[in-house]
Amino acid sequence: MAFRAILSLLLAAASWGALAQSVPNGMALYQATCNSCHGTPPLGGPELAPNNPALIKAAINGLVPAMSFLRGVYTDAQLADIAAYIASLEAGAGSGPPPAPSPQFDYSDLWYNASESGWGLNLVQHAPSNNVFGVIYTYEAPNRPVWYVIPGGTWTTPNIFTGSIYHVTGSPANVASFKLGDVTQVGSATLAFTDANNASFTYSVNGAQVTKSIQRQPY
Repeated sequence: MAFRAILSLLLAAASWGALAQSVPNGMALYQATCNSCHGTPPLGGPELAPNNPALIKAAINGLVPAMSFLRGVYTDAQLADIAAYIASLEAGAGSGPPPAPSPQFDYSDLWYNASESGWGLNLVQHAPSNNVFGVIYTYEAPNRPVWYVIPGGTWTTPNIFTGSIYHVTGSPANVASFKLGDVTQVGSATLAFTDANNASFTYSVNGAQVTKSIQRQPY
């Protein structure tokens, strides 16, 4: 059984070779969800295998139970980016990976379109990583409220942020025992900030793409 498990991991690792890897994106994702437990550079765990995203995925899918909260959160391409970032730390000879662009402002706030009531975007920008966690609150047919999350992403320039959008399900608020829900990637999002208070928000959900002008919500 152990031999079969090792063989499966080796075959899986071979299948990842065709994925292009982005070290800056891997750094942003690692800082968003991995650094709090593993540190920088990583202190230990299966992710230390040199550039082996298949092993990281196996850890998330049950090899390391403490990492199971990430199941379904990252795509194979994103896991490949994380593995590339970790490999760059180990092989960087002290230079480390190229730094990600730093945003011009702290964009943490509620954002909306003043002419479109009923929906909005909540952004939380973390320090010192500058990664962004976003929640889109909106509606789907027929007039049912729905939330989507953007659990991190990448600053491609000091004013453009991109990330994947996920739809999540879980336990109702009136249920005492928590039941783990489903996490499904449904699209992607790009925020292009024109200044500290205004932005263009382009996103896709299940193949439909939308672009909105948004601004900070005044109080």
